[in-house]
Amino acid sequence: MEKFKNQSHSMGTDSIPRLMIRFSLPAIVGMLANALYNIVDRIFVGQTIGPIGIGAISVAFPFMLLAIAYGLLIGVGGGALISISLGEKRRARAEKIMGNALVFLVGGGLLLSIGGALYSGEILDLTGASVTMMPLAKEYMDIAVWGIFFSLIGFGFNFFIRAEGNPRYAMYTLILGAFANILFDWLFIIGMDMGIRGAAIATVISQALSALWAGAYYVRKMGILRFRLKNLRPDGVVIGRILAVGLAPCLTEVSFTFVLALFNRILRTYGGDLAISAMGIFFSLDSLLFLPVLGLAGGVQPIIGYNYGARDYGRVISSVKVALGMASLFFAVSFLIIMIMPEPMIRIFNSDDAALLALAVRGLRIGYSGVIFASVSIIASHTFQAIGKAKMGIFLTLSRHFIFIFVPLYFLPPHFGTDGVWMAIPLSDLGGGIMAAWFLKREFRLLRERRRLQQICPPEHLPEPRGETSLVS
Repeated sequence: MEKFKNQSHSMGTDSIPRLMIRFSLPAIVGMLANALYNIVDRIFVGQTIGPIGIGAISVAFPFMLLAIAYGLLIGVGGGALISISLGEKRRARAEKIMGNALVFLVGGGLLLSIGGALYSGEILDLTGASVTMMPLAKEYMDIAVWGIFFSLIGFGFNFFIRAEGNPRYAMYTLILGAFANILFDWLFIIGMDMGIRGAAIATVISQALSALWAGAYYVRKMGILRFRLKNLRPDGVVIGRILAVGLAPCLTEVSFTFVLALFNRILRTYGGDLAISAMGIFFSLDSLLFLPVLGLAGGVQPIIGYNYGARDYGRVISSVKVALGMASLFFAVSFLIIMIMPEPMIRIFNSDDAALLALAVRGLRIGYSGVIFASVSIIASHTFQAIGKAKMGIFLTLSRHFIFIFVPLYFLPPHFGTDGVWMAIPLSDLGGGIMAAWFLKREFRLLRERRRLQQICPPEHLPEPRGETSLVS
């Protein structure tokens, strides 16, 4: 147990670059592994069924994102508060947060799975499925929704494991599920010729395996925190604080869910099934070229949260700056890859349809033209989550999607057709990045003021920063 106490303590003492490597690389690998579920399904289906198969999975994807949003609501909220509690040396509080979070992940997973199965047709109609695409999409979704229950449990465990200082085990959990999905996709789609139904079954089995592996961490008592029966009793105050912190990332996914559904519906009008399939390829590649920065942000989050709880504001600022530099560099490389060599990447999903290739190449280049600005928005959002400032995170989230995406989607497609849909993506990156930079600069100023006060006033006598309330008291 002393080993894991030292792991948590190291977040406040080790060199920040070394901590970034230790926490962020496993988180990045984990994000990529998690993204492989959707990517691999689309690759196997795209090469065996064709563009309509890619489109069918694409219109089912928004509901899966809705489930991820719920996982973020509980997982990020619980994980951030666990990190802060450990920084404040309050293990009992951390265990109570973890127990309450698990109860809501289990209950929410059951409700989402049942609701998705009962209303799959209505959901797919809302998310843009055309008449020709609906049968395949429904066949996929009717099975895939049952993996949501396992996915949310594994999702939550991973946040808890990372929060107490063991990101490597969390990474292995996601890698296991991802590679199991590849194996079962090959077995069911290629080996047994089960088509899109095989892709859905492979996803459910893989998510269940991942959840079991994550749960084994606590069964084997590998960390410092324990699940206790008394902590499984819902506490309104604890749940309220989890929801307050997790609301910002949840709203990010919820708003993106609606944006993606709107993308599909507008593309159905202006470009048909082929345009929806092209957008599906875009978001699959986006998982490789964009989501790793979310992994980076997730990796730095417990470091920020721990040091904020320990009132080491200089380390908080330094951690954010290092994360911003790494995120900007990664997006710069992603931008160059898309501009120079999009065709080989698109052919991974379908190598036969020339029209799909041309449409996807143009869309990728437009959609990624402002990606570097997104680094500021992502890191800033996770920073505010880590320090418990939910209102700022929520405001940034709503501004980025409801202003910088919805407004262009309303005005541009009537004039530019499908190009207008793609153009909304870089505009949201630019607008959201500028706004996030302003808020982050303001937060740095508050933290520096707080640090100066520490030099002349005992920590226990320091006032709370402006606009903040204690989330773990």
